[in-house]
Amino acid sequence: MQDYLVKAGVADAVAREATLSPPGRWPDLNDPRFIRVLRHWAECRQGAMTPRSAIDPGAIRDCLPNVWIYQYLPEEDDFICRLSGEAVNQAWGQSLIGKRVSAIMPEAIIDRVQLLYRSTLLMPAVQFSRRRILPNDGVAQSADRLIVPLSRDDGSPYGIFGLTLYYLGKQSTFDDPRDIQGHVTLYDCNTLPPTFP
Repeated sequence: MQDYLVKAGVADAVAREATLSPPGRWPDLNDPRFIRVLRHWAECRQGAMTPRSAIDPGAIRDCLPNVWIYQYLPEEDDFICRLSGEAVNQAWGQSLIGKRVSAIMPEAIIDRVQLLYRSTLLMPAVQFSRRRILPNDGVAQSADRLIVPLSRDDGSPYGIFGLTLYYLGKQSTFDDPRDIQGHVTLYDCNTLPPTFP
């Protein structure tokens, strides 16, 4: 993994939470919204990341209800939501704009989520996950998620841009889950194919 992971002492933790894809591959995506967002990000890339300012809402119009952006706050090692679509807000039962990951994620998973978000931004990597959430009330829920890293115009890390498709059995309160199952794969941006997904 990248040097920063080793220096930060989180390489083993990332290995427990995610699989690193072999070099030269894009995620295998079947929903056209995932493909549209990933292709738009890839077309706008400058080096390993895409500038936040290059994301064009018009190019991904039908995806907007399901997209979100979190800005990284390095001094606090936290992320704050700068954009969240209607479907995202509906799934969470509130607008996430202006809220920090540390304030909205269930305590049982916050460290895992922040580790994966930091890894996506700082490796940098494309992240794809399929997660099944088993809440304490027993009503299973799931979410498929694509996350890509964003930079500032000067190339420094800005945050992450994601698209989440929720499959909810009911309106979720996202209380501490009993269990989370599923798989996360990271695709190192420095080894992505030169062709578009």
